[in-house]
Amino acid sequence: MAGKSLLERLLPDTLQQDELIQARTVITVAVLAGGLAPLFALSYYKLHHYPMAHGIVLGGVGMVLAIALLKFSAKVWLAAEYVTTVMFAMVSWMVYVNNGIMSTSIIWYACIPVAAVFVSGRRAGYVWSVLTFIAIGGFTVAHGHPDWLPVSPIPPEALASLQAKSLIGLTIVVLALVLAFEGAKSRGFTKLEQAREEAERSHAGLSRMLEQVTRSIRAASRESKEIADSAHMMATTMTQQTKRTTTMVVAVQNMDQQTRKNADTSSQAAEVSRQAESQAGEGGEVMDSAMRRLTEASEVIGLAAAQMEELGRRSNEVSGIAQMIAEIADQTNLLALNAAIEAARAGEAGRGFAVVADEVRKLAERTQKATKEIDLKTTLIVSGTTQALLAMRDGNQKMTTGASHARSAQDSLGQIISGTRNLSRVLAKVSESGRSQSEGFCEFTRDIEEIGQSTQSLSAETEIIAGATRRLDKLMADLGDTVRTLEAQRQAS
Repeated sequence: MAGKSLLERLLPDTLQQDELIQARTVITVAVLAGGLAPLFALSYYKLHHYPMAHGIVLGGVGMVLAIALLKFSAKVWLAAEYVTTVMFAMVSWMVYVNNGIMSTSIIWYACIPVAAVFVSGRRAGYVWSVLTFIAIGGFTVAHGHPDWLPVSPIPPEALASLQAKSLIGLTIVVLALVLAFEGAKSRGFTKLEQAREEAERSHAGLSRMLEQVTRSIRAASRESKEIADSAHMMATTMTQQTKRTTTMVVAVQNMDQQTRKNADTSSQAAEVSRQAESQAGEGGEVMDSAMRRLTEASEVIGLAAAQMEELGRRSNEVSGIAQMIAEIADQTNLLALNAAIEAARAGEAGRGFAVVADEVRKLAERTQKATKEIDLKTTLIVSGTTQALLAMRDGNQKMTTGASHARSAQDSLGQIISGTRNLSRVLAKVSESGRSQSEGFCEFTRDIEEIGQSTQSLSAETEIIAGATRRLDKLMADLGDTVRTLEAQRQAS
């Protein structure tokens, strides 16, 4: 465990996962060669073969330097080529200073291609195999020329032990390389198994996530469909409400026009009443003149009779006007009732409309009451006028009793004047009420039109919401199809 920990510390931190196996092999070869070199160098120092011993020591140092090169450069290929080059140079030097092709070190050439394959790959193994063959061929040629190679100081009796040491060392190196390769392969298989398990966990997690996404999409689709249905229902309801509001606006506008007509009619009635009051005053003056001028009684009475007949006609007109106002008030009351019903249907949005409708109904009731009073007064006027006519005719027939009859006529005329004044005041109030009613209906009409516009805007917004919800529902359906496609691909894989 300590060796593995030391090996991991010697590795650069920036290496990729696929470079770690090659880097571990490079460090293993460098450490192994650097550790064996001193042992072999001691044997040659004892035999006083210093070139051989120095070359082995330098080769071991060069192999150890490969670790520093890898650590600081983080280039695995460079360190691997460096290790193979140092090993090749060290073996070539050992063979050169130790009898060439007959050297006990010649067998170390066998580990060059093997080490090259382990640390650099198959292509490097081919290259270094060719270089090894060239070196062996060169030393074979040099064997035929003894003066090309230096003389080895090793005695013949030491060759057997050196050969044994070389074979043992070569076996150790090859075994170490094989073990390093096996360890790297085991670690690779372990990493592969871990990656497979991680992939299975990721696959299971992805499956759970897809299932959750599918459930969420289904739930969201259901909710989106319900929202779309609700929005569509709201849009339909708002469209119907818009139509009803439009109809109501038209009805209110008609009511407003009718109310304006009523106000105009009331103004005309007030004007007629003022004229009647003026005429009654004139009649009083005539009666006063009749009292002063009894000699002209016949003429004055005839004129008064004509005026009374005109007053009767005017009174009948006022009665007709009062009846018309009563009918308008009845219609207004009915329209107010219908408006209150529509406001109740509208719910909270029609509360203000209901208040206005109630005020209209109350105003109609007051108009009805005032109309009844007008009708009563008009009846009195008509009755008084009739009596005045009878009195005037009777006075014309009974001139001898003209004075008493004139006083009676004067009293009757005073009552007529008083009634006419009352009628004038009542009609003035009716006219004022009509104007107020007209103004109220104008405001009411504007409110209804604003409600209609707001309802139309709300209907348009509801349609927009419904359209957006339908688009969202389609997107959710597309997303669901995508998730189902991914699930199918996952199951197929």
